[in-house]
Amino acid sequence: HCILMDPPWNERGGGKSKRGADRHYPTLKKHEIIREIYQSGYWYPADDCHLWMWITDNFAKDGFFVMEALGFRYVRMAVWPKPSFGLGQYMRGQHEACLFGVRGKQPSLTRDEGSLFGDGKLIKTGVHSRKPTESYEKIERISPGPRLEMFSRNRRQGWWAWGNDLPTLHGRNEDGSESERPCDPNSPHRLGEINRALRLVDGWGAERRW
Repeated sequence: HCILMDPPWNERGGGKSKRGADRHYPTLKKHEIIREIYQSGYWYPADDCHLWMWITDNFAKDGFFVMEALGFRYVRMAVWPKPSFGLGQYMRGQHEACLFGVRGKQPSLTRDEGSLFGDGKLIKTGVHSRKPTESYEKIERISPGPRLEMFSRNRRQGWWAWGNDLPTLHGRNEDGSESERPCDPNSPHRLGEINRALRLVDGWGAERRW
């Protein structure tokens, strides 16, 4: 099983340029991201599962926090290398990072993959927040299905997808048939896990500063 997500981290651009993510879509704080995931109705990861989570440099610490809160242990970071420079006061950003985590004992489909999307080739940036095809291809070579993308902004064959732009969970194979579902929403085990997690999130919100 495999889950990919690109959470709407609370990137808020200031000044005249207004280049934050909030210019393009609503952003969330880390505890709000966790709650959104658990309340989506589609968060039912298998006991053995892979999680890929895109992060931004400003919210890398939050990314590790969210991954652990979702019940995954961090293993490695994959990187999307870009040919152009972004912003930066100390160093100008030239990459995007994606955390890879594991739940249970889900093995990799191969041990011959490196940690660079595009295998070292510089991949151009397209539409804001749209991730390159090479990232999906690498994930598919490493993580077995069924596959679910959360906070998705586009559909990919063989994947189920959920997000603001895609309000219904839906997945199709190349031949048009429905993909294997990545979750069992009727599992009482999963429902109990979600309820416990939401109570924990409520406790964090009351006791901690975000």
